[in-house]
Amino acid sequence: MASVSAQPQPQPQPQPQPSDGGTILILTLGYLMVAAMLVVVVTDVSAVYLARRSVASAADGAALAAAQRIDENAVYTAAGTLDRLPLADIDETVSRYQQQADPSGRTSLSASLVDAATVRVEGTRTVDLPVVGVLGVGPVTVRAGAQAQSVVRQPFEP
Repeated sequence: MASVSAQPQPQPQPQPQPSDGGTILILTLGYLMVAAMLVVVVTDVSAVYLARRSVASAADGAALAAAQRIDENAVYTAAGTLDRLPLADIDETVSRYQQQADPSGRTSLSASLVDAATVRVEGTRTVDLPVVGVLGVGPVTVRAGAQAQSVVRQPFEP
């Protein structure tokens, strides 16, 4: 018998697998940047939103307080029936309400009469942005307004 010697075939060399180490690092840094930007945006937007709600609440309360400040002299000296109650001292009433609602003085309220029985209150506040303010982004001014009316309702007849 003839012997045939088989030479082992050379095995192909395995191809080196690419490393994902650098890609994962870049992806992780990208996610951290997105998360940091979200924190900045949410923090600053929340500060502005809360200040806006505070100014709106102060304007509502001041408008109601001014609408309840009725000119008693005009009511008691009026001839005939009144369909609207005349208002008095609205600037003083709004100023007093402003001092009580915001003793820090950050909220500014101003009042005006729309007609004899309707008062309009405008409020403003300057908000320093907590995070982006450090980078030099200026403060934001928020505004809100409210109206209130003093109306006389005729009694029901039985």
